[in-house]
Amino acid sequence: MNPALGGVASSVFCLQEELLKQNIQSEIIDSIERANDLVNKSSAAIIAHGLWQWPGEVALKRFKKSKAPYLVFPHGMLDPWFKKTYPFKHIKKQLYWWWIQREILKYAQAVCFTTEEERALARKTFFPYQANEVVTGIGVNDPPQACLKQKEHFLAKYPDLKGKRMLLYLGRFHPKKGVDLLIQEWKKKQKDKKDITLVLGGPLSPSSPFIEKLKNLSYDCSNICWTGMLEGKDKWTALRLADALILPSHQENFGMVVAEACSVGKPVLLTNKVNLWREIESTHAGMVAEDNAKGISEMLSAWSEGRIQGAEKNALRCFQDHLHVKNAARRLIEVIQDASPKSKRSSDC
Repeated sequence: MNPALGGVASSVFCLQEELLKQNIQSEIIDSIERANDLVNKSSAAIIAHGLWQWPGEVALKRFKKSKAPYLVFPHGMLDPWFKKTYPFKHIKKQLYWWWIQREILKYAQAVCFTTEEERALARKTFFPYQANEVVTGIGVNDPPQACLKQKEHFLAKYPDLKGKRMLLYLGRFHPKKGVDLLIQEWKKKQKDKKDITLVLGGPLSPSSPFIEKLKNLSYDCSNICWTGMLEGKDKWTALRLADALILPSHQENFGMVVAEACSVGKPVLLTNKVNLWREIESTHAGMVAEDNAKGISEMLSAWSEGRIQGAEKNALRCFQDHLHVKNAARRLIEVIQDASPKSKRSSDC
């Protein structure tokens, strides 16, 4: 559940909070010992988040014993990108799939996908594949109120950002995120511009060779700002100060930060490998491009030339219609209630 490891943890926390708001008894169980104890005493429905780990195994074991219903959220872990990028790991996972993972999906009351794009991609990765597919969505809650003092505090920490137009990247620094291409394309056309800044916010592990590579790429670029991981008020202040968010990923299941940016009316620049791209494109809440040098260059040019200005209202509308977690929670409650009359008013995540 470490938020530094990516969006799955934050999506689980958001969903948990919203289920409680909607008067659903819910508890997050993050250890196998507690899970085994709970499932032996409770008739609640289980939501198993993620694949390849114990939550699905516990849910399947209880189902075979008592026919107690369970749901599975793959959270993008069935994306064929991993198959192409890590072929040896894929062989190992395919063996695990034959052993137990396919059964976990087969007997689940529902396999819950966050977007139609994720659902379509999931069918192309492992075989045999059988699942009761449901697109429930996921999302974030309303953002906290803006705070002038927090803005002043943030700019005091990063004084070079004062008076600058900011393009913001928020997330992990992993090869699939495309930040290396982002830095390279930024340097080609934007590095000498004094009135703009590319802000790179994310956890900075000193032992990561990839982060070292990224820093070497940006060493001679004075308008790139590395902030480290931004959490809480700092994260929301950065989102509000930014002109736009950019997510140049080669693979991204949902992108919680996309929903967060839209919630404060910030346009989003993303590749068509982020599974939310259709929602952003259909609502005109930003710009979508290919996940290559040309596509990222096009996004940077569109932003620096002001061609995505005016998309703020569209971003807010996209959030309310597609990316608010209340919509996902309502759909999930419907699925749980259909699973068993005994589980109509309770769920365990």
